[in-house]
Amino acid sequence: MKKPYILSIEDNRSDIVLMERVFQKEIPECEVKYIEDGESAIQYFETNQFSDNPPNCILMDIKLPKMNGLEVLDYLRNKKKIKDVPVVMLSSSDRSEEIKNTYDLGGNSYVEKPKNYNDLVDRLPKIVNYWISYNKAPA
Repeated sequence: MKKPYILSIEDNRSDIVLMERVFQKEIPECEVKYIEDGESAIQYFETNQFSDNPPNCILMDIKLPKMNGLEVLDYLRNKKKIKDVPVVMLSSSDRSEEIKNTYDLGGNSYVEKPKNYNDLVDRLPKIVNYWISYNKAPA
């Protein structure tokens, strides 16, 4: 069985460093790949590497450079071969418009980014474990 992996699309270097620490300490059974902007994410979605081995889940920030997270989500949901990959939007915003847009575009979940490291240690493993251990993806 392949090792589960998460794709994180996040441009904030501090958030990436903290997430890496949580993955290493709390979720070592899961690999994580980071992409730092929306355009690079779209390019990755077009590779065989992505379509042949899609992640168990994508964690994506809304405020990304080059293409925002909602534009990336819209693109992903309109690609037949990869449209079913679960997407959790992680954002520092709790604006109702962004939350509504996430769900309207086919996002699976919207989570406000934890405000501190302890909250991240508590929340991130729960999110990841749900998508790896409990969620059943379409065949």
